Amino acid sequence: MHTKTQKLMIAFWAITLTWAICSMVYAGHSRNNGTCTDDAVHYQNMIVNGKRSDAPLYEESKAMRDKANARRMVGKWAECEELMEEALRMIRKPYPTE
Repeated sequence: MHTKTQKLMIAFWAITLTWAICSMVYAGHSRNNGTCTDDAVHYQNMIVNGKRSDAPLYEESKAMRDKANARRMVGKWAECEELMEEALRMIRKPYPTE
């Protein structure tokens, strides 16, 4: 039979595991979910606090992100995902030059 302390520990770890899984999903690292939201979150995580601003195609990447967001606003999620993937490619290491 489980003691009260054991039950509390099991509950604690169950909550911790659930939180960890939910946090990973929200981090924006899933792909092709059909909404482009995951890609937009991933892009934001990649550039926050000036990260990746040293990429040769950084400005082009931001322009591509803006095009993707425009597609997203009118409900063209597949086009948004394609454009956002290109924006992400431009700032992934090793950095592309074209």
